Amino acid sequence: MIKTFYVMRHGQTRFNLQGRIQGACDSPLTELGIEQAKSARQHFKEEGITFTRVYSSTQERACDTAELATGRTDYIRLKGLKEMDFGSYEAHQEYLNPPLHREDGSGYRDYFVAYGGESNVQVYERMYQTIHDIVEESKEDETLLFVSHGGAITQFYLHATKNPPVPKKRLANCAIFKITDDGEDMLVQSIYDPSSQEYVYERKQK
Repeated sequence: MIKTFYVMRHGQTRFNLQGRIQGACDSPLTELGIEQAKSARQHFKEEGITFTRVYSSTQERACDTAELATGRTDYIRLKGLKEMDFGSYEAHQEYLNPPLHREDGSGYRDYFVAYGGESNVQVYERMYQTIHDIVEESKEDETLLFVSHGGAITQFYLHATKNPPVPKKRLANCAIFKITDDGEDMLVQSIYDPSSQEYVYERKQK
């Protein structure tokens, strides 16, 4: 039995535009961010994708994206889908971030723990537990959408899916992951960028 679900990043925000660190803190979608979410909705329409249930991070930028991308207000807000907490670094300029550990996908590791934030493992574990539990109890004919954040999504798919695609650049706003789960392995089938209206990754079928 194979289940299919989608994981999507929120649209561009004011802090994204200003190059500010945005994790536990929040800022509204920009006009471009709104258009990105609307483009995602158009993609779902063109692909004939209708969601049985929609889940969102509790943060405003994700909630607004969920509403714009699906046209629904009955989505379920979950703290497990929130972005990584950067502690005292929140809202400061992004150039203050330490280097990412791209070689093993561990991101910032536990750097921000000393400043009141989260480690990459904490983020991965809550993301995985939240998504896994919902997918596991869902029915095969259901289609689920989870709206979350760049850092949280990256930790989830790099560590929860089998042979994940290696990111060459930062995850685009409103990037849409199509993921399948056969009960043993999760696989990223594709990543779609609504802004450029192209698939930045598609799994080769054997």
